Amino acid sequence: MSPVNYKAMLASRMKQDFAQWEAQQHVQEREVYRFLHTMKGTAGTIGLTELSEYCAAQMAYYQEDSTALLPLQSLERFMAALTAFFASEESAPAAPANSTETAPAKKSFVLVIDPDVEFAASVKESLEGQGIPVVIALDGKKGMEFFYTLQPQMVLLDRHLPDADGFDLVARIHEAAKSRFLPIAVISADDRIDNQIRAMELGATDFLAKPLNMPVFVPYVKNRLRNQEAIAQGTFYDELTGAGNRKYFNEVLLQTMTLSKRTRSAFTLVLLDLDHFKKVNDQYGHPAGDSVLRAFSRLLLDMKRESDSFFRYGGEEFALILPDTKAQAAAALVERIRSAFAETDFSAAPPEPFHVTFSAGISEYRPNQDSLVSTAEQALYLAKKNGRSQTAVYEPVDGEFRRRLNIIIVDDDALVRRLVAKQFSAWKPEEFELRIEEHVDGASFVESPWYKPEENYMILLDGVMPKMDGLEVLNHVRSRYPHENIVVSMLTSRNNESDIVLALKSGADDYIVKPFYAQEVVARVQRLTMRMFN
Repeated sequence: MSPVNYKAMLASRMKQDFAQWEAQQHVQEREVYRFLHTMKGTAGTIGLTELSEYCAAQMAYYQEDSTALLPLQSLERFMAALTAFFASEESAPAAPANSTETAPAKKSFVLVIDPDVEFAASVKESLEGQGIPVVIALDGKKGMEFFYTLQPQMVLLDRHLPDADGFDLVARIHEAAKSRFLPIAVISADDRIDNQIRAMELGATDFLAKPLNMPVFVPYVKNRLRNQEAIAQGTFYDELTGAGNRKYFNEVLLQTMTLSKRTRSAFTLVLLDLDHFKKVNDQYGHPAGDSVLRAFSRLLLDMKRESDSFFRYGGEEFALILPDTKAQAAAALVERIRSAFAETDFSAAPPEPFHVTFSAGISEYRPNQDSLVSTAEQALYLAKKNGRSQTAVYEPVDGEFRRRLNIIIVDDDALVRRLVAKQFSAWKPEEFELRIEEHVDGASFVESPWYKPEENYMILLDGVMPKMDGLEVLNHVRSRYPHENIVVSMLTSRNNESDIVLALKSGADDYIVKPFYAQEVVARVQRLTMRMFN
């Protein structure tokens, strides 16, 4: 399929708007502002950086809420400039929305818990400019929820929060953070020595005084994240195989079970045991046995999904934790791995190749289930009893779970909707059904029968729209529907931080500044919806 010419689409839409203005001869000032707002965000998103910057500069001359009628001749200068831009750049290809030059979102991210939205937004902007994703919580309750559901790699929290004492939060998360070697930095304008001492006594890693020295702060965060990753690598992973160790398995299993209980989502545990492995050591020697273990681990690490966790459970027994995965989907993955491993040639003295197989037991987690490990072990025992080199699934009697995520894109810019929807259409999760829905404005979305309590939702909501703007839609959603199965991310081109303040205080979980890369939106959605589907 030929690539979509988004630049041509943008030029065509601009000409339609200009034609409508020429027919009217007078244009409301807020309509001009909205036009420039849309052009700024869309142009930047499809790679037309100069056009985006030009529109941003022009926005300063117009009021967003003004209903004053502007004569067409007062607009002719920037209309001519925009028309000339497309004419002069006609042969220059726009950067594709899915450009491979854009670095994918990193797995590590920082959680900022701070009621000062302007400060939090500046931290977010500085770190994300260096490729470090940031999620903001404006109070302690939201911060605790994000800490346990999103599992950040670093926490920055203010000493004073509207609903909690920052020191109390440090005390509450310290043990969990310590087990993951996760740095906690208390940030406060009150940097008296007794506050610094108190923070350290409670388990904080650092105490930073406001205002931050940003040129030093960004390298500081990078340093802490590098150290956290290096320490975790040496503490949580088996040296021989590179798989997570038993301690890490216990921690991840407990965290995943806790999240599953809270979100009513399923996940699957797989126990894998190499068949007759003692014979390999006895016949070919322990170095050959170690080679088999390493090869098996490499294969698993290559074939599992990024979201799956792989562990050395003990000796020649391993474990896989597969989030958002039903037992049958897990079985299909394990069978592919089993077939590939059975075909792997191993050699030893004498130089005759030998092969090794494995058996697997699978158990899908269900609420109120006493022991997931026990049921997986039962399935593994059945696989071995039936002849080894096979996969057995433990069959529970509980009912099914809700397994749908609805991505709802609410934006009056058809081009943005198409870009984002196209990027999401390439996401094919096996574990749950993904449905994409588009709305041309806030009013049509609010009036539609979009909500079903048994399903989950990610709403991407434009901040500036006709009829009903994004904040009105956000307030409607948060006042009428529960929070636990709805995540809202605002899309905005506004430079005014007061809009971001209102959005976060009104219940937005995140905001994404236009221009953006469509694949960046997908990565953020995958992370933000973990609390529903992890």
